[in-house]
Order: sequence, then structure tokens, then C-alpha cells
Amino acid sequence: MTHSCSSALSHVPAGSLAMPTDRGLCAWEAESAASEFVYGVHHVQLSYPQRAQQAVERFYGEVLGLARLLVPGRPGLSFLAGGQRIDLLPYREPAGAAARASAGLVQLALVVRDVDGLHQRLQAHGALALDVALVSEGRRCYARDPGGNLVELLELPATLAAVPPAAQPQVHPS
Repeated sequence: MTHSCSSALSHVPAGSLAMPTDRGLCAWEAESAASEFVYGVHHVQLSYPQRAQQAVERFYGEVLGLARLLVPGRPGLSFLAGGQRIDLLPYREPAGAAARASAGLVQLALVVRDVDGLHQRLQAHGALALDVALVSEGRRCYARDPGGNLVELLELPATLAAVPPAAQPQVHPS
């Protein structure tokens, strides 16, 4: 499967990542977006302070509306977002930002429908959510979960949103 960028990006070497801003879409400039070995994301892992477990569970389950998963023998919380699992592991305080970052990821990016409606829902539940902004990938806002993790909520343009997430090549800045 070949994903090509506009001619304005013809200077990008094959196999490199490119983000054409003129189309508002993320695209791969490569012969194939498939890796010989890696074919998807199994899960992402975030951390939260142990004292915030109920608030974190409400945020992901009730506010974002994700299905809770029970993973035998696994501490913390797990949720399903599309076909990917989000694992949330508690840590004992005190733990500074450096300790949290070394323990797991510090940002989660979710593809969403109706980012404006979700933004209003977050605010109604008292969550910290920045204003929705137009970006090269679509429209997004950032929120903090009760554990302090940064959550990017990205609404893709309709032309790309119709493609199942597993088939979409995506590039997210860190």
C-alpha cells in the first residue's frame, strides 16, 4: 500500500515521515506503511497517583465513555479505545514528573468524533481541557486526566475518519 504526499513534499526521502499541511492530513511518504514485523499498537500505559484511582476510573469510563477491561493479574485499570488497550498503573506518591515520565508514557492521543461535544462534556465534569484548535491533522484539544496525564483528543477530517484507525498512518508530535 503506497501513501504519497503532495508534490510540495517531493523532497522528503522515501521511508521518511511527512505531514502535508496543505491537505490537513497525516501521510507516510514511503513505499509501504506496513512494517515487516510491527503491524499495530497493542496497548499504551499511563500512570496515576494511587489516591486518584476512582477519579481516573470515572474519567476514562464515564466521561470518555470507554469500556473497562479486566486483565487478570494486572494491577490498576485497563480500558478499550477502538482496538487498542489503555493500561493505567497507580504509583505511590511522592513521584515527580521525571519519575512519572520514566515509569511510562506522558501523553495519550485518542481519535475522537465530535471534539467540540467531548470538550463540553469534559468541562461539565470539571476536567481541565484546553480550547479546540485547528491543526494539520484535524481539530484537537488537550485535557488532563485526574492522574495528571496529558490526553490529546483528535478529530480527523471526514476523508480520513472514514478509514478504520488501524489502517490510518499517523504521526503525532511528542
